[in-house]
Amino acid sequence: MSERSGSELIEPERNGKRALFGPIAPPMDHQAPAGEGRQALFSAAPRRRGTVVVECSSCEARSPVPLTALGVRLVPSLWLPVPGREFTRLMRCPACNQATWCKIHWRTLLD
Repeated sequence: MSERSGSELIEPERNGKRALFGPIAPPMDHQAPAGEGRQALFSAAPRRRGTVVVECSSCEARSPVPLTALGVRLVPSLWLPVPGREFTRLMRCPACNQATWCKIHWRTLLD
């Protein structure tokens, strides 16, 4: 009898036909937990209560900002409601920290 390690006794040899047609699933069938891999790339972060989304016109970032922090950012800002203009607030972007035209998505506060 040859010496075998503990893992060989528990798991049968996975060569040849057993590797392809054996009862044990290959390790490639493992599914990544939620929030990792492809799902993390192509899904939005969960919305939190009391936050709005600020979209920047220069860096095109969409940043969730709590209402308290938004109040601090809006104090030195300018609101210019021009028809046809998409970005109506001149304020500091939370992502790039530049004074640029931004849009505040208030709807996310209600969802």
